[in-house]
Amino acid sequence: MDPPLPTTPTKAPPPEAYPVHEERDVVLRSGSTLRLRPVRPSDGPALLDLFRRLSPESLYLRFLSVPRLDAAHADRFCRVDYESEFALVAESGGRLVALGHYFRLALQPDTAEVAFAVEDALQGQGIGTRLLERLAEIARTHGIAFFEAEVLLDNRRMAEVFRNCGFERTKLRLEDGIERVTLAIAPTPHFALLAADRSEAAAHASMRRLFEPESVAVVGASNHRGKLGAEIFHNLVSHGFRGTAIPINPHAAGGQVLGVRAYARVTDAPGAVDLAVIAIPADKVEPAIADCVAKGAKAVVVITAGYAETGDDGRRREAALLETVRNAGIRLVGPNCMGLLNTDPKVRLNVTFAPVSPPEGRVALSSQSGALGLALLDYASKLNLGISTFVSVGNKADVSSNDLVQYWAADARTDVILLYLESFGQPGLFGRIARRVARRKPIIAVKAGRSGAGARAASSHTG
Repeated sequence: MDPPLPTTPTKAPPPEAYPVHEERDVVLRSGSTLRLRPVRPSDGPALLDLFRRLSPESLYLRFLSVPRLDAAHADRFCRVDYESEFALVAESGGRLVALGHYFRLALQPDTAEVAFAVEDALQGQGIGTRLLERLAEIARTHGIAFFEAEVLLDNRRMAEVFRNCGFERTKLRLEDGIERVTLAIAPTPHFALLAADRSEAAAHASMRRLFEPESVAVVGASNHRGKLGAEIFHNLVSHGFRGTAIPINPHAAGGQVLGVRAYARVTDAPGAVDLAVIAIPADKVEPAIADCVAKGAKAVVVITAGYAETGDDGRRREAALLETVRNAGIRLVGPNCMGLLNTDPKVRLNVTFAPVSPPEGRVALSSQSGALGLALLDYASKLNLGISTFVSVGNKADVSSNDLVQYWAADARTDVILLYLESFGQPGLFGRIARRVARRKPIIAVKAGRSGAGARAASSHTG
C-alpha cells in the first residue's frame, strides 16, 4: 500500500535536513556495486523514469495495479520527512534503478508499511534485500519495531526477500490473493548470520572480478623495460596468463608490445575487457578510468601514485576517482599500489611490477605497503612459500582487507590469510569479519605501529 496522495502540497524538507550520513555503497550478489541513498526532493523526474522503465507486470506487482504514471505519482515518494516516512533509492550508472519506501502507520506508531520497486533487468541480484536491511536499520533509530508489507502471491521474488531476510516473521495472513506479512525488524543472531553469509557471498563474487578475469588491459604497457607499465605487461605475458592480454598505449597503437597488438584506448580494443590495470601519470588516470567505464570493464587496478597519500588535493582526486567507479558498479584496487597476482594454473595472473614471482601455494597475502609487498614476495620466493593470491591494496579507496578476507574465506585454494595493515577503515567491521572467518582459516594480521617498534602482530585463529 502506498501513502495517500496529499490533498495539499507537502513542503519538501530543507536541504540541510537531507541525511547524508545514511548514504551507503553496497556490493550485490553479482559482484557489482550500488549506491543506496535517501531520496531527494529533486528525484521526481528520475523516479518517474524508473517507473516508466518497469514492465507492466512489475508495475502491477509493486502497486497492486497499473498506476497512472505522472509527475505527481513520482513526487509523492520524494516528499518525505526522513523519520516517519523514508525512501531509499538505488543509484547506478547515473540513474535510479530501485526504490524502497516506508511510512509509519498513524494508528500503530511502532509499525510502518514498506514496499519496493526494482528495475526488471536488475531483479534477482539482491537489491530488494539490501534495501530492506538498510530501511530496517534506519527505521529502528526512529522507534519503528515492525514492518508490514502486502505482496501479491504471484510476486515470488519479493515474497522470497521477506522469507529469507532473517527478520522474525510475526504474522502472515492471506487475503484475496495478497500475502500480508509483518516482520519484527530487531536484529537477531539468525539475521546477523544470514546477513554475514550474504556479505561474504557478495564479496567473493566481487573479488573474482579481480582475481579471475578472462581479459586484462594494461594501460601504459610498452616495450621500454624499467617503466611500470612495461614491467606489468611483461609479467602478465611471461607468466602465462590464460586469458587475453591487451596493451594500451597511444604511442604504440597499431604496433605491438611484446608481440601483442596495441591500442590507443581501452574502448578501441576488440571484445570485452574484464580487468584494466592503469600505470600512467596521475593527470591521465581520470580519462583512462572514464574509458574503462565506457568499455564496460568490471574492475580496475590503479598503480599510479599521487592521491590521498599526498594531501588534500590528492584526497579530492581520489574521492572523484572512487565516485566514478562506484557509479559504474566497478571495483577498484589502489590507487598507489603494486598490483595483484593469482597463481592458480587455470588463471596465471600476475599484474604486479615485482621482479620475482612466488610459487603456487595455499597462503593468501595482502599488503597495504607496496615496498613491504615487494619484500614479502621476495622472501616468499626464497623460502619457497607457496602463495594462492596476493594483492597490494595501496590507499584502499575501495577494495579493503574486509573484502579480501571474505573472498579468501570461501577460496578453496587458500588455507592461511596473511595481512599487513597500516590503517583500519572500519575496525569494528574488520573484527567481526575476522572472528567469523578465523573459525575456518587462520588469519595473521600485522598492524603498523606508531612507535619505533614499527609493528605489532595479532593472530586470529580458532582450530
